[in-house]
Amino acid sequence: MEQRKILPFYMTYPLPLYYEDEHELIKDMEYLQGQHSVEIRTLQKEVAQMINLMDYNGSMIYDEYPDRFLMQKQGKDMADKIRKKYKEEVESPVFKILDWDGFEEIIMLLLQEEVLKRRHRKNRGYLRF
Repeated sequence: MEQRKILPFYMTYPLPLYYEDEHELIKDMEYLQGQHSVEIRTLQKEVAQMINLMDYNGSMIYDEYPDRFLMQKQGKDMADKIRKKYKEEVESPVFKILDWDGFEEIIMLLLQEEVLKRRHRKNRGYLRF
């Protein structure tokens, strides 16, 4: 007669809440990004719209190790496009920070945050198995 081995619950589902931690991390990150100033939130929306064009299967944003120089080039291109768009709009909140020396670094940070969010929101991140 064949006996069935009964496995305890913890062995059949070893990591039941594994993904919950990552979802909480993304939610916290989005909450903290919502507390940015009006200027930065406007830039965030612009960067998100530009990344939508890069969001497809096989895109470099989903590489395990995205190329640093290509990311920097994308950030500079985004900064140039945003400068051109808002240069004439004097009443725009972004107009104040367009000529600031750290403008491109802000765009790079926003680009990296958005890439991180998208990599893990779509189950393509390297932290999920």
